[in-house]
Amino acid sequence: MNFFSLIGSTLKTSIGQNITLFYPDRLGYYPYKNEVTGEAFNGGFPQLPLLENHLKKAKEDIQFYIPSDEQLGLAVIDWENWRPVWIRNWGSKDIYRQESIELVQQRDLSLSEAEARTIAKMEFEFAAKSFMLESLKLGIEMKPNRLWGYYLYPDCYNYDYKQNPHNYTGTCLDIEIERNNELNWLWEKSTALYPSVYLETALKSSRNAQLFVRNRVREAIRTSYVSNSSHPLPVFVYTRPVFTDVYEEYLSEDDLVNTIGESAALGASGIVIWGDMNLTQNKNTCRTLDNYLRRTLTPYLINVTMAARICSQVLCQDSGACARKKWNSSDYLHLNPENIAIQMTKDGKYTLQGQPSYQDLQTFIEKFDCHCYAGHSCEPRADINDIHYLHACISEDICIQISPNSLSNIEASEEKILSNRTAFSFISEKLFKILLKKYTICWQSHGPPSGY
Repeated sequence: MNFFSLIGSTLKTSIGQNITLFYPDRLGYYPYKNEVTGEAFNGGFPQLPLLENHLKKAKEDIQFYIPSDEQLGLAVIDWENWRPVWIRNWGSKDIYRQESIELVQQRDLSLSEAEARTIAKMEFEFAAKSFMLESLKLGIEMKPNRLWGYYLYPDCYNYDYKQNPHNYTGTCLDIEIERNNELNWLWEKSTALYPSVYLETALKSSRNAQLFVRNRVREAIRTSYVSNSSHPLPVFVYTRPVFTDVYEEYLSEDDLVNTIGESAALGASGIVIWGDMNLTQNKNTCRTLDNYLRRTLTPYLINVTMAARICSQVLCQDSGACARKKWNSSDYLHLNPENIAIQMTKDGKYTLQGQPSYQDLQTFIEKFDCHCYAGHSCEPRADINDIHYLHACISEDICIQISPNSLSNIEASEEKILSNRTAFSFISEKLFKILLKKYTICWQSHGPPSGY
């Protein structure tokens, strides 16, 4: 776990973490219903509870879980039982629409069903907006050093890869983009976005996984510009190390490219890797996880980290992040394996051998563009001959350095040793407030890592 910039446990007793997730029972009096049993909690519907009581309890909860006012980090509200856009409460969530209509009819028996539905929709959406917005504003007011947002927002519901696998495009339908636009009030007040790109085995090592993730992250990037086009919100993409329907099966390197690689290439600020307690329930599962981290996940994250750093300096003069020029291409922020090798030594450390070639640097200029960091101005470099010096770092001590004389004919040279502690330091605490200037990797565990 030392590999990650931010680490957090979702245990209810865990406090003071630099990544905090608020479940329904940990932030005020979130109203919802058990969709299987129908049992109501805190009134069951956002229209019923008193918002004032909710916010009073939420204030206590925020102070309990985030006692420090200075600590930098992420704050994610995970409320998934109902959705604030009425029409999106389909399937098992239709209970919120049907019972909202019944509440209206109970007050006025003279209303037609259509009239009751119209009133119910208005009341539900108003109450849902108030609940989400006021909770968000409270968190930002109390703990402004945290980046606040809702898990799974935005979503574009491009889940039809099972129904239409051979013709799947991953496209976010226009109607879903319009519905996301109805949530502009949420994007305008959030200080970060937390979309999800969890994979099912139906997307294993497939082109469809690429399309699924690409379109979801692109929609998140689009909404990140709503509040301020010159200062977009940071986008942290939630992913899992295993498939959602087979928790024993870990993502392959191809799957990591399709999730983490896609997110980085599209300009996301970082990744939150969420791990279920099943991954650490006994010694065998812990060994499997440890092996996966060391041999698959860690090397890939080192690859993307260093490539992103090099590209930032080459293309953006270290004042911006690289993002694809053609969003629907398969251009990635990867090191060229012909010139740079990542290896693990017997003592568990990693070696980075070699240097990028002239053509490697030219490829970044040709394939990527600059997204300037908040408060910075930057112009993408057009000519590689303008590069006089390259000093790209994963941490303050671990860097690739290239002198002017070697840029035109770079050869593999001094072996670079990366410690486990710095391998995933995409972000320094000093730069955190500048919309997370460096790409960030977070690990969030849903339970104690037993066996470690």
